[in-house]
Amino acid sequence: MVKKEAKQEKTKQQNKPKSASALRKKKKRWYGIMAPKEFNNKKIGDTLAGEPKEMVGRSVIINLMNLVDDYKKQGINIKFKIESINDDNAMCKTVGYEMLRSHARRVVRKNADKTDDSFLAESKDGMKFRIKPLIVTRTRVSHATLGKLRKIAKDYLNERFKELNMVEVFESAIQSKFQREIRSNLIKICPIGACEIRQLEILGQ
Repeated sequence: MVKKEAKQEKTKQQNKPKSASALRKKKKRWYGIMAPKEFNNKKIGDTLAGEPKEMVGRSVIINLMNLVDDYKKQGINIKFKIESINDDNAMCKTVGYEMLRSHARRVVRKNADKTDDSFLAESKDGMKFRIKPLIVTRTRVSHATLGKLRKIAKDYLNERFKELNMVEVFESAIQSKFQREIRSNLIKICPIGACEIRQLEILGQ
């Protein structure tokens, strides 16, 4: 009798309707993660989700070398954020650019000085950015000279941002346009060993 009741209970459990969470878990499927059009909508990964809206807002960090097939860019990571779903693809926008710490250490040479800065800049489409330039001289220089280098770089970037939209800002950093243009202004002050963008990110992202 006990065995019969146990068997009936087991059958009842098997026939019991599955919970909503179990059904959602069963329906999960894979979506391709696509870089924005400035990277030719290159596929950068896959993610599993039950509902498309679950993916919106997720962050993805990819090494720039893998995005542009250039080993010289291995010292940079690009941060993306999923902003929309198109069929089976999660479409991203660029929200950050960051130099790896190991790479930042390598650009600093002996018998030279470096100076960092961190400030806010706004693009012409109203996006606010946090930008952190890194400048390395070829020789030792005075504190006054380092201060002058920071001011020139900051003034240049603030003016350039006003001329560019969000996408163009990231493109200028990724293609080293900012770095080359800042360097050309700084070498009028003293010999420059390196001029880099250590970090560039949209505020709140």
